[in-house]
Order: sequence, then C-alpha cells, then structure tokens
Amino acid sequence: MQEQTLQGSWRTPVLDTTSLSSMIANIRKVDERSAVLSFITIEPYIDMIYVEVEDPVEEIFNISRFTFHDNLRWREDEEKDFEKKCLNSDYPLHYNSADFDRIYSYYSALHPEWHLKRYYTREMRLLDHIHHCMTRNTAKELLYKAGVDELAVRVNDAHGINPSATNPSEIYGNVPMRVIRALNTEYGAVLLSETEYRGFLKEIGSQYPDIFKDPLNDAQCEYILRLKKGDLTNPEIYRLFLSQKTRLSGLWSHSLFVRFVAAETAKDTIREKAQALIAVDPFYEKYVPSMGTSKLAELLHYLVNNKEELDRDIRRSNRKRDYSWQEHYDGYVIRYPQTINDFCRESVYMSNCLMSYLEAYVENDTTIMFLRRENDVNIPFITIEIYNRTLTQAFHRFNTECTLEETAWIKGFCWRHNIIYGCDR
Repeated sequence: MQEQTLQGSWRTPVLDTTSLSSMIANIRKVDERSAVLSFITIEPYIDMIYVEVEDPVEEIFNISRFTFHDNLRWREDEEKDFEKKCLNSDYPLHYNSADFDRIYSYYSALHPEWHLKRYYTREMRLLDHIHHCMTRNTAKELLYKAGVDELAVRVNDAHGINPSATNPSEIYGNVPMRVIRALNTEYGAVLLSETEYRGFLKEIGSQYPDIFKDPLNDAQCEYILRLKKGDLTNPEIYRLFLSQKTRLSGLWSHSLFVRFVAAETAKDTIREKAQALIAVDPFYEKYVPSMGTSKLAELLHYLVNNKEELDRDIRRSNRKRDYSWQEHYDGYVIRYPQTINDFCRESVYMSNCLMSYLEAYVENDTTIMFLRRENDVNIPFITIEIYNRTLTQAFHRFNTECTLEETAWIKGFCWRHNIIYGCDR
C-alpha cells in the first residue's frame, strides 16, 4: 500500500489508520475464510481496500489497496495481484453491490466513450474496465470498449498479440471483428490465443462466414477448437460444426460439453467397430456408411456381441412352429428367419421396424416370415407377420403396399394353411 505519485501534483492519499481499523472491526464479523472489499472513495476517483480473511479466529488478515485514477499505472505485480484477488478470486467476495451501482452511474455518465457495462454477474469486471480506460492504450481497454469482456479478461494469456494495436482486430493479427465478436467466450479466447488458431479463424471465417454470423457459446467454441486439434480440413470442420451447432447451443456448462464429447467419442468408437459387421456378412458394407450410430450399435449388439446366443434362441423358437408353412410354390418361396443375421439383413434392407419384433418372435408371441421370389431368394422382398394365426402385416421395402398379384398369392397361402387373412390391404 505504498503511496503512488502521478506526473503533476496528485498523490495517492495516505490511508487513515483509524478508518482502516474501523474496516477491520467490521470484517471481524466474517466467520469464514473469505475476502472483503471496502471503498474508501468512489468519485472523482476510486480507492478500494481488499482484506483477505485468512483465519477469522486468529484474526489473520492480508490487506491490499487498489487505487483507480486517470493515468495511474500499476506495477506488473499490482496488476497480477488485482487479477488474482478480484477478477479470479479463490475466496467468496463480500461487498456492497450498491457501491457498484454508484460507480457505474457516475463513470458511465462522465465517460460514455468507455462503453461501460454493469456486469451484474461479474461485478469486478466493471473495475477492471474502468482501470484500463483510465490507464489507456492497453489491449484490455480496446477489448472492453468493443464489448468483448470475456476476451478482455483473458487477453494476457494470449501469445504473440500486437502490443501496439489500435483496434481489437489488430490485437489478434487482423482476425475480422465479426469473428472476434462471435468468439466472446472463455473458449473463444483460447481459439484467439495462438497464432496458428488465428490463421485458421481468418481462413475459415473467409470461406464460411455464416459460422460467425451469430455469437457462439462456450460449447460451440470448444467444439471448433476440438475439431481444429483433430487436424480436419476446413470443409470438414464446417460440415461437422453446422451439423452440431443447434445441439451445442443448448449446452450451457462445461460438464454438459464433456458429456457431449463423450457421446461423440462413443459414436466414433461405434463407427470403428462397425467394420466387424462386414466381417459377419459383406451384405452390410453398402449400408454401414449411411447408418446412424444408434442403428450401428443395435446391429453390433445383435451380430457381434450376442450372435451365438440369439442364433440358438431363434432355432429353439422355430422348433415350436409349423414347418409346413414354409413353401416353395408358384414362383415364390416363403420361410422363417433361421438366424439373427436373417433378421438383421431383412430389417436393414427393408428399412422397417422388424428388430422391434425380435423378442416377441423368440418367445413365440408372434411369427415373422420372409416371402421371396424364387429367382432371387437371397434378396428380401415382402415381410409378413402372423399373430395368433391371423396374418396382420405384409409389406415391401419402406412399408410399401403389395400388388394385387402378390396379395392374391398371400391370400392363397393363408387359405392353404388355415390362416385368417386379417389384412385389408
């Protein structure tokens, strides 16, 4: 708390020991390890005492003083002290919020060119904003005045910035202001902190300006950072970011983003494992690239993790069925599925909800049959369900209706086996 002198006649006033004792007396009421801010004066300059309560029982206090005055520059250690104790305090900070209302009202009226904000959830930024506007010609001053406070409080962590910049764009190597405004978040500051990333932001901002047309949140910025670290090309980053942009907009905390990344990582793992499906049956090679991860996970569960068990279940279930229903008749073949792969192939090719019927089939609660053309028996054609000896469904691929000829054959099949034709299709 040394007395500081400016060029001219103004000096930081010596602190009255009586006033300091009075402040300490009030602080003794604090019964936790915390810090207390008390303003000696607010106008025409700001003088503030910070008291860190290290041990309220033993009355051990650590006292700092911060004075904000036009053209008053702090030493480097004082700047770091303010950032550590006020901007990024490890302790709960106790203060009178009404003092910040007074500070904001007075200095925003006196200096509208500072573009002060009230910063209700981060009130210490108001003091930092004022300090750097009073100090002048700092990167923080330019960023605060431009309305990008999240970047301002983190600019000291950036590497290779331009110390003689006259605007925010120059600070970050001429990254466009539109991009800077969109990145006003903690992870936006990380993206702007490295020369490599700044070059990337200029490139992708020029190629795909719609990425930065709206302000991004932390999750969106962190996702862009993750994609960049993955050595993807700009077109790949753009495509992947747009596909997740809306979903990421609803993630308001880092823990939610961590869960999102875990889910995405699981998807990547599933896609890597999906090659095992092709090893089971080359039929799937055509379909795997376009499948969603939930469908891939389902197929992996059935065909890789539980294939042998499910094959046994299906064989056991079929032994309870009437084998006379399986026919080769008048140009068509109709049969039961014999393996879990039969079920999965049918479901994938037909794009239907057949897998939902697997458990019911295994338990003999319903019967599924595959109708094929005799000259193409390996290609799914019509999927049929018979429930309680009543034919309830018969559909082509994509749940398309059967033709009159096909319907006539199916009705004949039902008549031959005493099955009620329950479809009105």
